[in-house]
Amino acid sequence: MQSLKWDVATVDGVHVFVKRLLFLGDLAKIHRPEELPSHKKLIQFLKTRHIRRLVIEPVASIPQSRFSRWCKHLPSWIRLNRSPFLPTKTIRIDLTKTADEIFKSFSEAKRRAVRRAITLGVVVKESDDSTALIRVKNKSSGMFGFITTTGIRQLWDIFAPKHATILLAHAGGEVGGGVLLLFWDRIAYYWIAGATKQGKKLFAPTLLVWEALKRSKQRGARAFDFVGVWDERIPKQNREWLGFTKFKEGFGGKTQYYPLVPPS
Repeated sequence: MQSLKWDVATVDGVHVFVKRLLFLGDLAKIHRPEELPSHKKLIQFLKTRHIRRLVIEPVASIPQSRFSRWCKHLPSWIRLNRSPFLPTKTIRIDLTKTADEIFKSFSEAKRRAVRRAITLGVVVKESDDSTALIRVKNKSSGMFGFITTTGIRQLWDIFAPKHATILLAHAGGEVGGGVLLLFWDRIAYYWIAGATKQGKKLFAPTLLVWEALKRSKQRGARAFDFVGVWDERIPKQNREWLGFTKFKEGFGGKTQYYPLVPPS
């Protein structure tokens, strides 16, 4: 976060990230704390820094009811952000199963796509070329694709090589797709992925997920987290995620929900 020009403070043992945003003023955000900070200490910090806008998103193990009660005890001058910065729902695959069991949990269409990609000559290789991944992701995301890759180089420089790897799908001498995987606390995170039109025709995205699962298992990860999918609890938000949500659901796994900021 510091490499992305955020100030980092600690309040009651919880990291609070602060940044002045154009047109919004100072913003404080707290991402996935294991415990909710003391109201008294947090309010004092926000007053000292003249911050009135707060984003907070706790871990899944904190019940929604407890989080809602915590939010109600904040003073009215603190504006809680109700549009989440982090995905509120994800899918996790159990990597303690055998590779054969994991593959059998795929939908028939996904199993067929993996076999088809291999038949068409798609080969997935590990890489340290973040530029190649960014290039593919930018192409797949359209005119403003560069926004989706902001901070990726800094992230790679911090996590690699011990806690990150890049997988690139090669076909016909070109890179048709790529995935950045992050590893932490025995969980593999499918952090960012993209594919060219040709790569999609060759089913490269599906093969990339299968290879990512196998490599994550080899690294000792016990779970594979797809990082985010569309959340039916807030149906009007992120509807553009419906397409890749259906893609991710085809690999099996279980859904995991995070607490939502309660309505005002």
